[in-house]
Amino acid sequence: MVLKEWVGLFTGLAISAVISAQAHVQEKIKKYNKVGRLKVDTTFQQSYLNDFLVPYSEFDDLHNCRIKIKNKKLKTTMAARPNFGSIFLGKRNRRYVILVNNNASFKGVKLEDVPQEARIGLFAHELMHIRDYESRKMTGILERGYQYLSVKGKKKVEHHTDSLTIAAGFGQNLYKWASYVLHDSEACDEYKSYKSEIYMSPVRILNQIESTIPRP
Repeated sequence: MVLKEWVGLFTGLAISAVISAQAHVQEKIKKYNKVGRLKVDTTFQQSYLNDFLVPYSEFDDLHNCRIKIKNKKLKTTMAARPNFGSIFLGKRNRRYVILVNNNASFKGVKLEDVPQEARIGLFAHELMHIRDYESRKMTGILERGYQYLSVKGKKKVEHHTDSLTIAAGFGQNLYKWASYVLHDSEACDEYKSYKSEIYMSPVRILNQIESTIPRP
């Protein structure tokens, strides 16, 4: 093969590599929409995003956090957690992910079935998990992970997060979420039993809301 042919071959390969890389970048770009530093999976419905932005817009302290919303098969409706590797990179480099269950055979509560006001309460609760993580050093985040290994520890974390949600002004939405899950959803009995064991009951949420109302 003469030099000219070699040059043509390598040029063609280089162009193909560039085109392939650009296509890969475009594919990654299209997979997520951005709202500030918030990255949202393009399959996350616009109506869900509008509801998510109701509490998110109120939490100014979270606007500089790198948060990604993505779909994944879960054993619950949603979950919020730090990216494990980023825990060790310093607070400024932390990244968080909010997972949305996309398991079609899930027998719990599917996001698509949740009424709007209750959905806002769920979103506020997940954002309070991130606020809790943000208030902690690396060791504190690892401690949270350890607590999730037991029912007692998990209950402590979730009750604390529910309290944060109420304190943030979304208690009524949280009440509607908890009430929907236990009384109005078509979730299986096992899922409802788990929720009632780990999270605040609707009655307790109302009592805590009432206790925060200033007395005349």
